[in-house]
Amino acid sequence: MSVARASFDFYAPGSSWLHRRDPRVKLGIVIGGSALALLWINIWLLLSVLLLVHLVLWLAGYPLANLWTVWRTIGPLLIVVILVWPLFDRSGTALVTLGPIEITGMALLRGTVTAARLAAVSFVFLLWIGTTSVRELVRGFVRLGLPDAWGMSLTIGLRFIPTFAGIFQTVTDAQKSRGLVLEGNFIERGRLMLPILVSSLVTALRASEQLAMTLESRAFGATKRRTVLRDIQMTAADWMTLIVGAAVVATLVYLSLWHGFGQSLTAPF
Repeated sequence: MSVARASFDFYAPGSSWLHRRDPRVKLGIVIGGSALALLWINIWLLLSVLLLVHLVLWLAGYPLANLWTVWRTIGPLLIVVILVWPLFDRSGTALVTLGPIEITGMALLRGTVTAARLAAVSFVFLLWIGTTSVRELVRGFVRLGLPDAWGMSLTIGLRFIPTFAGIFQTVTDAQKSRGLVLEGNFIERGRLMLPILVSSLVTALRASEQLAMTLESRAFGATKRRTVLRDIQMTAADWMTLIVGAAVVATLVYLSLWHGFGQSLTAPF
């Protein structure tokens, strides 16, 4: 696996209780967890969601290296959010004044809350995509009503985005080994990367042609309803997880909308 492919593929195979849950159940958990993270503005609750998700992933045996990769991926964005937010929010008492720019404690807190919300939503999604294979993920969508053709398109997209990223990285490394130096301003670097883009595009087109022939040889689209070798089925544990999760999310949403739970920046109520 190339570096580029590893950085785009967060799925980690396993046999834990989280891996065994139906992908539709995990999708429901993602929807409920994301709704709560977007609904709350309390910094402590958002940090609690982050801590809980990390604990669940750790108990499920999810690799710590993958968690660190996610943090490295979203970390720069979170830092930018925290630093840029005070430029547009002037509420509160100024802590630092740099000419026309005033940085207030309230603005920093709100920027931190926004960054924590983005991180919470990202890691809630990791509960789903990090423990569900592409086949099961797409099969879950198909069982929910997505047409088979759309499911195949989604499968191809999810599988080949990391592959094409790996192709681009491989071609880049090959060109650098031949003396290519990517230096200079944005325009110069773009001009130097043209041979890399052309080679990557040619390789991608060849892969697409081979994929088309493969699908045609397997008579894809010959029948409206496709059969599968191993289908997904809801178990008693899946139904129990879904019911309990839905009850918890519904209770927290009710408390948030009608009793102000999580609507304060620092105090839960």
